[in-house]
Amino acid sequence: MKKVLSTILFLNLVYCASTSGELVQLDKKFQGSGFNHAGNKLEILGLANKPFVVFPMDKAFILAAIGKEKVKENLASYHFKDSIGSSCYTQKVEQVKSSAKDMEITGSLSSGECNTNYTLKINFISPKEINFQLSFSNKNINRSSILFGSEKSEQFFGLGEQFTHANLKGTNPFLFTEEQGIGRGDQPITFGANLTEGAGGNEYTSYAPIPHYISTKNISVLFDNTTYSKFDFQEEDSVKVSFWENGLKGTIWQGSNPYELIELYTAKTGRNPELPDWAYGTWFGAQGGEISVPAFNGKELKKYEKLEKIIDDAEKVGNPISALWIQDWCGRRITGFGDQLKWRWYADDEMYVDLKSFIAKMNKRNIKVLGYINSFLADTNEKLKDDKFKNPQLEEAKLKGYLVKNSEGNDYRIRTVGFPAYLIDLSNPDAFKWTKDIIKKNMIDIGLSGWMADFGEWLPYDAKMFNGETGKSYHNKYPVEWARLNREAIQEAKKEGQIVFFSRAGYTNSNKYSTAFWAGDQMVTLQEQDGLASTVVGLTSSGISGLAINHSDIGGYTTILNPAMMGKYKRTKETLLRWIEMNAFTPIYRTHEGNKPKPNVQAYTDEETIKFFAKFGKIHFALKDYLKSLMTEAKTKGYPFVRATYLNYPQDSNTYNLKFQFMLGADVLMLPVVKSGDDTVEGYFPAGEWIHLLTGETVNGGVFKEVNAPIGTPAVYVRKGGAWSERILNSVKSSLK
Repeated sequence: MKKVLSTILFLNLVYCASTSGELVQLDKKFQGSGFNHAGNKLEILGLANKPFVVFPMDKAFILAAIGKEKVKENLASYHFKDSIGSSCYTQKVEQVKSSAKDMEITGSLSSGECNTNYTLKINFISPKEINFQLSFSNKNINRSSILFGSEKSEQFFGLGEQFTHANLKGTNPFLFTEEQGIGRGDQPITFGANLTEGAGGNEYTSYAPIPHYISTKNISVLFDNTTYSKFDFQEEDSVKVSFWENGLKGTIWQGSNPYELIELYTAKTGRNPELPDWAYGTWFGAQGGEISVPAFNGKELKKYEKLEKIIDDAEKVGNPISALWIQDWCGRRITGFGDQLKWRWYADDEMYVDLKSFIAKMNKRNIKVLGYINSFLADTNEKLKDDKFKNPQLEEAKLKGYLVKNSEGNDYRIRTVGFPAYLIDLSNPDAFKWTKDIIKKNMIDIGLSGWMADFGEWLPYDAKMFNGETGKSYHNKYPVEWARLNREAIQEAKKEGQIVFFSRAGYTNSNKYSTAFWAGDQMVTLQEQDGLASTVVGLTSSGISGLAINHSDIGGYTTILNPAMMGKYKRTKETLLRWIEMNAFTPIYRTHEGNKPKPNVQAYTDEETIKFFAKFGKIHFALKDYLKSLMTEAKTKGYPFVRATYLNYPQDSNTYNLKFQFMLGADVLMLPVVKSGDDTVEGYFPAGEWIHLLTGETVNGGVFKEVNAPIGTPAVYVRKGGAWSERILNSVKSSLK
């Protein structure tokens, strides 16, 4: 007989990874009171006795180890090699305590030289939410793992911005915010990038990984840990999650559908604020405010004339320009990588004479002007003969001790693409305030209505922070703090709701601070792993983890003309036009000239591109009311604008593995062409009837179908009977008259 004392169960059990069979038998009178033992599993129960989580009882579900990693990093590409000194993999459960509000499992782990006690605490927050915390008595433990029971049919989505896998079942991703790499598996460019700099990336590299996923069992899991982690979805009967630190902490939710899970998750981690009204127009990305630039058939243009001509030509054909994005407002620095920027955060008076007046002039035309900033301060490049670059802000930051330190305690000089630079230490309150003041004085006060808040993923692993942390634990926090800094600068300037900054790097809670996101620096190609196709996966996956307002650079960014990188990659007209088509159905419609503007076809290159960009700019603007309704959902519930088809049709297993299609809200289905030369595209049409937005042709759903998609007539459909469908059809039709 088991001895029962109040609601406390004492279980004297030993089980390890090699043990099978039923090991625990609980009295029936305790089943349903927070947990249930059935067969070889222990279920933690929630709403209507539905399990939040299942722990397998035929193998260890808690593991620990002591390890030492070797980390090689170059240009924010990180390569990890782990060496485990000792592992604790034999688990003993010694006691289980359960009450209506919480549960505690205690025991020990041992194997060889590795020994520790553990405590797993579970707090019942509501019928839909539990918090969990795993701790170890041995403070030398620095590898913590937990196993959740699963089954073959369960599928998984999320983990932040993933560019390769829409469905995570069968994968083993790692999470560490970094440069996504050049190529990410597309060849031969990845081989070339790895050969020259070790920066090719792979199927899991991401600017914004987030330790949160949802499953088809309508369970949502978030870990609060910040170190390097791995999520193993390869086994059919379990999910293994590991972090490189002592202990684990997080939240598990259960809901009736994936939308409810996203709402519960973002209630904790935050939601994007509402976009200003001007954000729904066309954002034209262009550079070149210098006094004289060769452009437009070789004609020499005076200061600002290039920018004004671009705007004039676009508006003449009806493009609803609402913003001009001039990332080189702070000056341009030509390097081997291309047209880069002077990472010192004030207007370059040579390129942009009296920028404040130009901004005011644009504002009178109802065009907002946007800029650029990152958390670096650039230095002189001693490898370049007669490099005259000077950065007074860097000198001030050095003098005041505002920079990230290396392992020796000196200012950390980081080799970036083109020149050396230093990171501002965001854990230093004085440095944090100093940077905010720069934004308020040099950007907001001159009239900028927004900016790209670039980078955030470059903190070295061995960096020493002002608050005592190292890069190991602070690295994934850095982009979140960078977003918080930008947001607070806007709030302190009393410009909340008027200014938009867009982030690329992120982690848990980034959505609480960033006003928008973009998908980073893809190749200027249609490649699957690092071109237009990859952004579709990036947008749909990131929306599941709270990045509700996300978009990509129209046309991509990274241009490679270096033969050592195994080929030449520049933007063709086909790539630009296909990207324009697709991005018209995302929340922000913004171009980028790329790192090498001249070899790339631009939205202002010729009459065809100007008119094509305008056509889809009008279509995008015609969606404004619909987009604003989605903005309300994003702000109040955390729902993403761009959605995986699965979110709208979670009962349809055909939606689980769709990669290269998406939905805008619940009523618009987009099947972008992602392969060069194609004028048709195959996709899945969910149940119902679907009406082509531009031709009116209909497709009966519940089928995979190949449809025509010539350039200029993309495969975009509205759901018949949708709440917004008729208004969308009528608005787009009117915009193209």
